[in-house]
Amino acid sequence: MRTCTRIQRRRDRGWRKPERCMIVDRTSDFGNPFTIAQLVDIGYKEPEARQTAIAEFRPWLRGSRANWTADESDRRREKLLARLPELRDMDLACPCEPGEPCHGDVLLEWAALSPLALEVRTAATRVRVDRQRVFQGLEPMYDADDLAAVLTQDVHLDCLVDFDPGDGIPQRCDNRTWNHYLKGQRLHEDAVTVRLVEVFA
Repeated sequence: MRTCTRIQRRRDRGWRKPERCMIVDRTSDFGNPFTIAQLVDIGYKEPEARQTAIAEFRPWLRGSRANWTADESDRRREKLLARLPELRDMDLACPCEPGEPCHGDVLLEWAALSPLALEVRTAATRVRVDRQRVFQGLEPMYDADDLAAVLTQDVHLDCLVDFDPGDGIPQRCDNRTWNHYLKGQRLHEDAVTVRLVEVFA
């Protein structure tokens, strides 16, 4: 897997997007929905506004509805989540200056995940969204059985995993311990209650 980076999308005449590069500004599905202008309007100053916009993006992408509870937010997040595999092995272009905080750096972290790790993180994010929606009296967006199939799979790669044993407090173990634990639940419990949260592979 190649080492990918963030580059500046320039508005200069003649600038061309390099090969193996994706635009991730607000003209794309990958743009940060939290804008500096919005934050300035409510009293933030630069560079605090920029830092806050990035800080809001990270938990939002992981499924937080704390600062934006509209259905539009969930639809926008899902559109981004569904396209994240397209960023794998790609450089990312955004107007932010090199060295400035940028939501593209968060996207690079997701894009660097292995296919399995991305699949699990995405499913765990969708579970998090639906739990909040149901708590707030809204219909879930996702099929619970489909998500459970991803989050209760055996992990055959030698790696560490984080899992939720059912009490909401993640625990960490290696993949063999996870598979053994999962097998025990399948044999002795009416329903599998453990869920993967993160795979480090």
